[in-house]
Amino acid sequence: MKKRKFSFLVVIILVISTSQIFANGLSLNSIGPKALGMGGAFIGLADDYTAIYWNPAGLIGQDSGISLFTTDIIPFANYTYEAYQIEAKTKTNQYISPNLFANYNLGKFALGFGAYVPAGLGAEWNGDDLVAFSGPAGTSFEWMSEIGVFNFGPAFAYQVSEKFSVGAAMNIYYGMMKMKRPADMNYDYLADTQTEFDIKGMGYGATISLKWECLMTDKIDWGLSFRTPVNVAFEGDVVMGNTFDANMDIEWPLWIGFGGAYQANENLVFTLDGQYSNWSSLETLIAEIDMGGADPVEQEMHLEWENAVQIRIGTQYSVNDNFDLRGGFYYDPAPAPDKTVNILFPSSTNYVATTGFGYEIGKFNIDFGIEYLLGGERDIEAETIWHDMNQDGIQDPPDVDYYEAINHPGKHQMDILAFSLGFGYKFYSNK
Repeated sequence: MKKRKFSFLVVIILVISTSQIFANGLSLNSIGPKALGMGGAFIGLADDYTAIYWNPAGLIGQDSGISLFTTDIIPFANYTYEAYQIEAKTKTNQYISPNLFANYNLGKFALGFGAYVPAGLGAEWNGDDLVAFSGPAGTSFEWMSEIGVFNFGPAFAYQVSEKFSVGAAMNIYYGMMKMKRPADMNYDYLADTQTEFDIKGMGYGATISLKWECLMTDKIDWGLSFRTPVNVAFEGDVVMGNTFDANMDIEWPLWIGFGGAYQANENLVFTLDGQYSNWSSLETLIAEIDMGGADPVEQEMHLEWENAVQIRIGTQYSVNDNFDLRGGFYYDPAPAPDKTVNILFPSSTNYVATTGFGYEIGKFNIDFGIEYLLGGERDIEAETIWHDMNQDGIQDPPDVDYYEAINHPGKHQMDILAFSLGFGYKFYSNK
């Protein structure tokens, strides 16, 4: 039997948005309070426990210790669609993630482990503001998304020479996604149904990195970090009146970062990073839902995302031996085209300012970082595709040709406030 094609657009967009993957506005672009305070320009410096994420080779020379930090993400989104007289704002929710890092220095060798959240965000709208998008009788449905990726990452580093180190980390991804929204409005028998997704999955990949001191001067360090693609197999429940099994494979794209750190004097350091995400690999996604037929319902979507490069700059000034001040800025372009933008996960080009501080006393240290992502407004025009039901061979629902809207036209804008607070303890100093 030929597989039927179903048009649940949002589940595809929601799940792909979990990646660090990194999609902007959804991922924690700057892991760790120190890196966050310096604009995430940390690949060349990588001098604290979060080197496991940024550049594992940076574990060489660090004090052995353990660190805990938490990050809080607070999105503020607006959506206006004059044709439907919609003016909506998201509820002010907080998305909090715990993180743990540990490293152990053995001279020319270093070991590390990280359990952290590289992506975590969500959005919740007042259903009464979006009645125009709901059932035929103007029913008020829930519109919410909650998404996160947790990474377990053992790491290893080796000092090849006095000025050159290599490192690697294993990335074990565990992804979770929950979403509530109205069912597909194109099918009459689902038009007044609340749809809920609850799916989870795992995948495996690696980070490989280098760190070296400039041959011409000891004031500049360079770093190069490469994160492999990761295929995550998601499965779980989809509720559309009844509960069905669903599964899909998502490939987290390749990521490459290159950065430098310039020690202007004993108190002042500047950092600069370029970070590339291979978004174009996310061209087409397929999901399958088992609705009891001989073959699963197949969902296919062409994302047509574009590759993107983030540019980041940061600085740190040591006021004294115990207290550091930090600042930074980064440019974060939106990879998603207008045709796939929706209100559950707005995507915008972000201009981000950051600041923070670090304080160390004895074997203890505290770090704090805060950033504000100012999202550019997107004025989206409606995008539709034509469904020729005869050509698709679909008999149920009835054989009726139609246009399907595959985005949310109107004006989208989203800002995000994020802050991170961490505490560390040194087992002993290697200095």
